[in-house]
Amino acid sequence: MRVLLAVVLLLTGFGCRKPEPVAPPQARLIVRFLDRDAVMDMAVVPSQERWRLMNAGEWEPLEVRWKQGAPRIGAAVVGRTAPDWVLLEDPAWDVHRVVMRGPGPEELEQRNQRMDPDEQGALALLGLLWALSWVRR
Repeated sequence: MRVLLAVVLLLTGFGCRKPEPVAPPQARLIVRFLDRDAVMDMAVVPSQERWRLMNAGEWEPLEVRWKQGAPRIGAAVVGRTAPDWVLLEDPAWDVHRVVMRGPGPEELEQRNQRMDPDEQGALALLGLLWALSWVRR
């Protein structure tokens, strides 16, 4: 029993270490799609050479515009919707899998509804009345 207690105390002692400080990102690349954004934080500032994006199974050039400042921020706009992740290739030919941020399609559908439930009910009733009047003729 004492051995078990000693093992548990040792494990909790090693598990409760303070986290090591993480350096803030030096650069951030934001790829803006129609529905969501892909954001990639980088520890070092990348070169201003070409980036590429995997689109429909083929690598396409990605026009990135970098802004000065700390952290350095680059942005690119892609005119299509994206899945939950995208593949980016940096100038050093390293491939990065970037998970999308922001609301998904279901959240956007609910957020972008222009009519409240009362208006939708009134419109449905109006459609039903029109259909009934058309059937009577």
